Amino acid sequence: MATLEQEVMDLKTRLARLEAVMHRLVSDASQAEGSVPAAPLEQSRLLAWLKAHGLVRDPTTEECRVAAEWDVLSDEDKQAHIDSMQRLDLDPLLSQIIIEQRR
Repeated sequence: MATLEQEVMDLKTRLARLEAVMHRLVSDASQAEGSVPAAPLEQSRLLAWLKAHGLVRDPTTEECRVAAEWDVLSDEDKQAHIDSMQRLDLDPLLSQIIIEQRR
C-alpha cells in the first residue's frame, strides 16, 4: 500500500503544478491574444482544450488501475493512508531533492 500512497501523493503534486501552469497560461494567453474564452468552459470542453494544447493526456491503464484501487477503499482507509503520508519524516526533504536535481 505504500506504493499506492506515494502514487496518490505524486498525482496530487502533479495536479497542483498543472493548476499553477494553467493559471499562468490562461493569464498569459488572455493578455497576448485573447484566444482564451472569457467565460469558464464546461468540463468536457475544458478537458478537450487542455488536451489540444498538450497540457493533459488521458490516464494510462496503470493510472486507472491505481485510481480504481483508491476509489474502493473506505473513507477510514483513505484517511489512514493520508495520515501516514503526512507523518513521513523525509530527510532530505523532497523539495530539496528536486532543487538539487534541477542544478
